[in-house]
Amino acid sequence: MATIMPAGIIFAIVLMVSPAFSLDCATQKFSQNRSFRNCSDLPALSAVFHWTYNSSSSSLSVAFTAAPAASDGWVSWAINPTAAAMAGAQALVAFKESGAMVVKPFVLNNYSSIVQTNLSYPVGKTSAEEVAGVMTLFATFQLPEKRTKFYHIWQVGSAVDAGRPAKHEFKAENLNAKGTLDLVAGEGGGVGSPGGAPSESPAPSSSPGGSQSIAPSPNKSGDSGIRKSRINYYFLLFIGNFLVFYF
Repeated sequence: MATIMPAGIIFAIVLMVSPAFSLDCATQKFSQNRSFRNCSDLPALSAVFHWTYNSSSSSLSVAFTAAPAASDGWVSWAINPTAAAMAGAQALVAFKESGAMVVKPFVLNNYSSIVQTNLSYPVGKTSAEEVAGVMTLFATFQLPEKRTKFYHIWQVGSAVDAGRPAKHEFKAENLNAKGTLDLVAGEGGGVGSPGGAPSESPAPSSSPGGSQSIAPSPNKSGDSGIRKSRINYYFLLFIGNFLVFYF
């Protein structure tokens, strides 16, 4: 005879099978009603990147979300004006310090040197939060005028040592966590995404406030991430219903 499994157990099973099924551009919500005009489901480390570029002030507001490699780990987003590489990156790193989330600036001079210092680009409005083991860092960068293409690098790690992020793993996902960021076109996916190499470009013809399209970024990795997330979600619902009625 079929028995009904409690809904709480079914929900827990769904979360264990897919703990980050809602971590994508289509479903992610922020505290304090924060919103951004562009979003990319990044092609590595299951990370999500939201941003708004204001061409009239050359300011870039960002929100980067990812799960650290361990509960006491860190997440980082960095901008690099010259290469899709960690060397030369201007990084913000979020982690827990004395139980509270903090955001600290680091400059990666090379692959063996990371220095906590002010970044080349002025940055403000930094904050971070953690929800269900997933961290989000927020910040606003002041960028050079007419510079609208950059490389960006993101990363996660498992430990923090004396206020400094410990080395991350060097798996394929970690090594592929880089891409191009075209602030005018609204593209922020992987290295192969449209937009080409960063370069100086004219300021965009202005809409009010220098705003971009409100729709999520059309980069292929983002669309694919949303579709896969929805498919996985409905599949898990189907499995949950099966367990309810047949066990």
